[in-house]
Amino acid sequence: MDLDLNLLQKCYADWDDKLDHYDHINRYYYGNTDSLINFRPKMGRSNLKINANFVAKLVDEECQYSFDNETTYVSQDGNSDAIKDIKYVLANNKADHDLNLGRELICFGTAFEINYIKPDGTFYNRKVNPLNGYMYLDENDEPVYFLHIYKKQLDPNNYIDVYTKDEIYHFNYEFKPIGDPTPHYFGIVPVGYGIIGGKVLNKDKGYIEGDKTIFRIIKTLQDALETNLGDVTSEISDFRNAILKMYGIELEDAKDEKGNVILGADGHPIKKPPVIRDNAILYFGKKSDEDAEWLTKDINGQFVKDTREDIKDLIYSLTSHINNNEKMQSNLSGIALRSRLFSLEGRCKDNEKAMKNILKTRIKCICKYLFLTKSKTYDPNMIDILFTPNIPIDETTIADMISKIPQDVVSNYTKRSWLPRIDNPDVEQERIDKEKESEIPDMGLDNIDTNKSKTNDMNKMNKNNNCNNSNCC
Repeated sequence: MDLDLNLLQKCYADWDDKLDHYDHINRYYYGNTDSLINFRPKMGRSNLKINANFVAKLVDEECQYSFDNETTYVSQDGNSDAIKDIKYVLANNKADHDLNLGRELICFGTAFEINYIKPDGTFYNRKVNPLNGYMYLDENDEPVYFLHIYKKQLDPNNYIDVYTKDEIYHFNYEFKPIGDPTPHYFGIVPVGYGIIGGKVLNKDKGYIEGDKTIFRIIKTLQDALETNLGDVTSEISDFRNAILKMYGIELEDAKDEKGNVILGADGHPIKKPPVIRDNAILYFGKKSDEDAEWLTKDINGQFVKDTREDIKDLIYSLTSHINNNEKMQSNLSGIALRSRLFSLEGRCKDNEKAMKNILKTRIKCICKYLFLTKSKTYDPNMIDILFTPNIPIDETTIADMISKIPQDVVSNYTKRSWLPRIDNPDVEQERIDKEKESEIPDMGLDNIDTNKSKTNDMNKMNKNNNCNNSNCC
């Protein structure tokens, strides 16, 4: 395939133009918010900054809800060998690979997964986010180029790998080739691509479009909450440095080591500043002539609390999350609890569909890998991908429902897939079959006790002889 270097340079320029936006999201996920970065300290005052990271909390919550349980692969034509081979190949990945890939997807709204074969011949997946990846699609939304931008250790320069349907091309940041292209044999661009909402980020209309991330939804609320918390906390701390007002009190003259009064530039004695500590006591004359009081602010605590709670409620409402720290009714039923999660489940379904688009490419590459290395032919379109939400499930209710549905309505295989503890119905069926086989006694000829049979035959012969002698028959 001939590369269009001019097009690749435009792709790189577009990636670089969007990099600031995705870097902004990344900063907020790790708590480096604008409210903290742009904080303006004041001389002589408490300057406390409070980090209340709702972006990370809600991203992690959605990720755990959608992808904390193992992904289930199901063969639509009942080919259990295909599922076993796929699971065996995926054992090369880290245990938390899918979870971290889902976190990148939810955090940035888009994510990529590179499928490749290691030098030792094993299949492996690498997660990539928009900070170091860019996909170019044709008019049919088919991948044409994928740019993986990365840095080498202790090297500030960018390096670029360009993935096509046949090879991987290696460039430096000036798009000068480095070495020969590397063939990958998958026959497609071996990079899975998922985007929540189905629209790519762009700024063509003068505003940010195609971003449905949690960051985009609550960015200003996050800043407002941290500013509110910081201001209130600083006000409380400022009570330690409150100003003492004094009326009609003569301050003591400052003196040097010899006891002489120190004069100022105007010729008048310098007064000692009043210091109240170590249980020191000030004595006053008439209150009308001499007095002292602290200069403090009267802060309406309820107003501050209501403002903070309003911001938090808006954060939870706009993201369709629920505050798990709220005290719920003790008699809340399972149906009522599930209804509270209805909107959140809708968001998580969008996450799962975007993730499924990534994993479809993974399955295609695995099937091609198995064909190349094991001469096994599997149809990737016959492999279904299922996600099990990580929420409390009433397994008793599910078991009761399964027992009431006859087999001529729903197969046992489908019923088995409803159980949250079973992530592979094919393997479970094999286990059941083996248990049934072990319960059936082996009636093969090799297991017949010949000695016992001979003894039984001799007994029968003796009995017949006795019968004939006594005419008992």
